[in-house]
Order: sequence, then structure tokens, then C-alpha cells
Amino acid sequence: MKKATALTSAIATRILTDSFKTNPSALWVIKKDGKIDYRLQALVEYAVKTGVQNDGVFLSDDKTAAAICMQEPIKEGLKSYWNQFQLIRKAIGFSRTFKVLEREAYLKKHRPNIPHLNFWFLGVDPKKKRTGSVFNLKEGIFSLSKHKNLPILIETSVERNKLVYERFGFECYHIWEESGEYTLWFMRRNP
Repeated sequence: MKKATALTSAIATRILTDSFKTNPSALWVIKKDGKIDYRLQALVEYAVKTGVQNDGVFLSDDKTAAAICMQEPIKEGLKSYWNQFQLIRKAIGFSRTFKVLEREAYLKKHRPNIPHLNFWFLGVDPKKKRTGSVFNLKEGIFSLSKHKNLPILIETSVERNKLVYERFGFECYHIWEESGEYTLWFMRRNP
């Protein structure tokens, strides 16, 4: 596992955009119009930029899987506020901003208020799913958790992913039914 740089963040953006095309939670965030691919890519670009600013974007050794896992709380400044404005303009849309902010407030309220690693995004190149690249990222992030002595928190809206995370030692600590649109599982793994 390697930390992504500004040069390799394009690879991470491509992998994560391709991986999140059917993710209920990601699709809920973006504006609903004829530009779903553009808006999803803008969402992922925001996440990757935020991750790079906080040393939290990782690529598997073979560059077929990407993850964003950052220590919380994250650093904020002028660059991050500009990045958030671009997220609203390109992905969310101004009319949905308050709805998305309400959702983010709910998520924050239900995460333990302790230092942790926020495992925000994980994706694999759809053509390379059986390469072991996810295990490479998993081992690297678990080592980081152990080294920093921080739990890993994750939310997932994909039940299949929830079951995989449980096999890797994550425990569900909260479930949120989002207006009948999707379920979000809050999960934690201690170092």
C-alpha cells in the first residue's frame, strides 16, 4: 500500500468513481439530473482532494484499488473550504445543500467523539476485482490503525460490504434507515 500523491490521485479518482456508480449513499448525495456521471466524479474528486490534504489516500501496490482513510478530526483551512464550495457547485447543487448538511450532522452525531481513522471510501477497478489489491489496502490500513492505536470507523450503505467488513473484525454499532431510500450501517474496528 502506498500513499497517493497529487500525481497518483487521478488513478484513485478513476477507481473510486467507477466503484461508486451503484452506491446508494453516494448517489443520494449528488444532484438528480442528467449529469450523474459528472456529479459522481465531482464528489469523488472532492473526497480525494480532502484525503490528499490529510495524508489519507492510499493505492494498492498494483494500483488497482484505492482507499480514503483519514485521521479525524481533519485539518480545515481556506483550501478545504474552496474544495467544499466546488463540491456544492459541481456535485450536490445549491438546492440540496441543506439536506446534505443535515445528513452530515446526523452522521457526525452518531460517530464516537474520539480520535479515529475514518475509512471513508474504498474501491477496486471493476476489471481487477480478484487481484488481492483490497487485502493489500486492508492490511496497510489495519497496520496504520494499530501503529496509531486508533479505531477505524466506517459507514456503508451496501449490505454485501457490511458482511465483508464483519468478516474483517468490524462491529455494527448503529443502523440508520434513511427515509426508506437506503440503510446505512455504522461500523467500528478497534486496533
